Amino acid sequence: MSQPRTVLIVDDDPQILRLVEKMLVARKLSVLVAPRPSAALEICRRQPVDLLISDIAMPEMNGVKLAERILKLHPEAQILLISGAVKDAPVLSQSRRVRFLRKPFFPADLIECLHELLPEA
Repeated sequence: MSQPRTVLIVDDDPQILRLVEKMLVARKLSVLVAPRPSAALEICRRQPVDLLISDIAMPEMNGVKLAERILKLHPEAQILLISGAVKDAPVLSQSRRVRFLRKPFFPADLIECLHELLPEA
């Protein structure tokens, strides 16, 4: 049996963290959560992640900068940026490993992005 894929969710909204975590745990993924970018970076220094799901508008550091820093630590990681504050996909999202999802989103939209970024999940 193969190891479950590891997903790190970063959002300063605890409701979004819990909602996305529940959806991904149900898909048999290993899920880590961080309420702020500094906590996410600490997690990524200790272990690899296959997918980062991050809000864009957060205190400390925006999600685009966080994604860039995590990609330096784990170049093979996939990125899903989410935001209700940003209308257009950030420049970083032009990469094939990066997707953008606008809040509010339907659970099916999140699962579709998940399948694009982690096809075997």
